[in-house]
Formats: sequence, C-alpha cells, structure tokens
Amino acid sequence: MSIELPINLSPSFPDIELKEFLRKVVQAGGSDITLQSGDYIWGEIKRRHTKVNDRRLEHNELERAVRFMYGPTASSQLSAREDLDFEYEIPLSAESFDGVMRFRCNATSCRVGAIQSGISITMRTIPGTPPAWDTLSVPKDITDNFFPQYGLVLVIGTTGSGKSTLLASGNRRRLEATERPVKILTYEDPIEFVYTGLSGDRMPQPSQVQIDRNLKSFNDAGRNAMRRKGDVIVMGESRDRDSVVACFEMALSGHAVYSTLHADTPAETFARMVSFFPEDAQPAAANKLLSTLKLIVSQKLERRTDGQVAAIRSWLVIDREVRRRLNGAPFHQWGAIVEQILDERKTSFEAQILPLMKEGLLDFEAFRKVTNMTPAESAVFLREHDALHAVPAEVAEHYLG
Repeated sequence: MSIELPINLSPSFPDIELKEFLRKVVQAGGSDITLQSGDYIWGEIKRRHTKVNDRRLEHNELERAVRFMYGPTASSQLSAREDLDFEYEIPLSAESFDGVMRFRCNATSCRVGAIQSGISITMRTIPGTPPAWDTLSVPKDITDNFFPQYGLVLVIGTTGSGKSTLLASGNRRRLEATERPVKILTYEDPIEFVYTGLSGDRMPQPSQVQIDRNLKSFNDAGRNAMRRKGDVIVMGESRDRDSVVACFEMALSGHAVYSTLHADTPAETFARMVSFFPEDAQPAAANKLLSTLKLIVSQKLERRTDGQVAAIRSWLVIDREVRRRLNGAPFHQWGAIVEQILDERKTSFEAQILPLMKEGLLDFEAFRKVTNMTPAESAVFLREHDALHAVPAEVAEHYLG
C-alpha cells in the first residue's frame, strides 16, 4: 500500500491515532522519526530528513506522546533533567496482534526554536527479520572471509551506517546454511533483529541476551558466553577494555566472534581498539588483536542520485601478508601501513566509490563524505581517475583552473 506524505495527525491526538500514524510513517519508508515541541514530525526516508505530518506540534502534545510511550512518570523525570531511553512496541496493525513494530527511543528536555523548555523524541525503528545476505551486494572477498570457524570479525562505522544489519544478515546466512549447524549467542543493547524460524530443525535458535535486562552489563558477556559454549558469538559493541578483552579471549578459545566498533576506516581500527588499554599495555594488546583478527569491514550509506541508498564498503582481510607487514613495524605505524595495503588491494573507500561516481550514481558531496576529502582533494582525485564529469563546474573552475 502506497502511503502519501504528509500524514494528518489531529490536534490532541489519542494514543490509538499516534500508533496508526507511526505505522504509516514506517510503511512510507521512515526509519529515524523525530518529534519535537513546536516543530513538524520528521522521518528519515532514504537517508533524507522528510516532513511526515502537516502541522507543528504543540508542547503539550509532546508531553502526551511521551507519556503514551514511556509511562506516567515521563514528564517528572524530564523535568528532573533525566533523559529517557526506552523501547516502544505497537502492533503491526490495529486489527491484529500477530506481530509488533518496535522502536528504540530517546526523549530529552531541550530548547527547540522559541520554546525554551521543549521536548525532543527520537524514535529509531528496530527491524524484524534481517535481510538475506545475497540482497546486500556484498563483495565476494568480504563474503569469502566473513564466516571463519574461529577468530574475530569487526564491523565498523558511525551510528546509522548499517553495522547491525550487516552482522544480522551474516547470522541469517549461517542459520540458513545446511552444511554446518552452529549455536549462535548474541549480546545486544537493545536487541534489534530477531531470527524466528530461520534455523528450522537444523540447529538451535539463536539465544539473544539484552544487556541491562538479561545481564547487568557488557562486562558480564564474555564470562557468560564462555560458559554457554556457543560457536558464534556476537558482542554488540566493543566499547571499553572489558568488552575488547572478552572478544580476544573468545576468539582465541576457538569461537567465531563478531563485534562492532565506532571507527571510520580499517586503518583507524587498530589505534581505536588499542586506545582502550593503558599506554604500557598497548603493545601487547595490539599483538593480541593482530593474532585474533580475521576481517575488518567498514560501511557507509549514502543516498544515490536515483533516490536509492548505496552501501559503500572498505575492508581488510587479515591474511599472512598483512600479519607479516604489521609485525615488522611498531604498532603506532600500523595505520599508515594498512592505508597502503588498502590502496594496493583497491579495497579503500576511494577505490570502491569510484565506479559509482563514473556511472553518475553518487554526486560530488557524497564522494566527499565517504572519502573524507576536501573539495580540492576530491576534484583532483576524480580528475586523475577519469571522473572529472562528477566535479561541479564551479568546483572545477576554482580548484582545477
């Protein structure tokens, strides 16, 4: 069913109307939804913030909405300068309770325009079943190395870059495989994708642990996973020393371990992971990381010129050559060496985005965001790689003469 935007939301809307409104926004392709005092409702649709309703909301409507979603104490907690992190579920349809639509929410008291004591609510949709691996257009080199029998695979990127989707799709591929049944354990905050029915009768259903609900913290995940004898362990995020050490220990003890990391490129990964350790422990941590790592995949999402979304990936397979070259240098030089290897193997962001630029599927600004180049650097690079047509005329005139 096609949903026409903007969608009407009546003044002083009841709970049932808000739920129907949210269903329609998601059906229209909305992911992150923002509701704010004195503002329109915005949904991110195909990487672009889009106005999804037809009027600005009153502040009292935001207070009502957050009480609907969080509970009667919401207003008092916000007044006490507490932000609210919570999950919100609604039925997939008003007529059926066979399934639910889930959101990860944050409500914060803040100034919004002229409203000094306003409320901002951000709602991130939590998908259901992950997409099939073959629908993600993953390069063969990544596919060939994404499913080791043991060792560590890191999926890196910024918030909203699709890291969790890629990991969950990899789990789905393992569950749908028939040649080697596995036991999958995940540790997440919150649980996003679910795997109902994907394992069939071939292997155990994945066991998904939500941090702060099923376990107190990620610090407990490593000990818990080791006792439960999983074959594949997903550590939702490497966010501190304890979670990184847990990844090392599980990978070294014969598990296939997956984790995400907030880093931009594979070259930054080593320094980022080692930074969780005291300076005197960093060389040993770097060596342990190198001995356990199998693959680093960095992903960025950008809106294409045809309105679709492109996933651009840079990756490093940690093979014998990489280990030899890195082992021969101090770990603080590894980033520069990895950048050189990515260029040689054409797995850098610059190399991977270039075909899309030549085909006109991404514009100049998308190229700059993915590669983190200045306008001058971008113009020179595209000229040198037969993609001068992708450089705007005013940029070419100013920087290329």
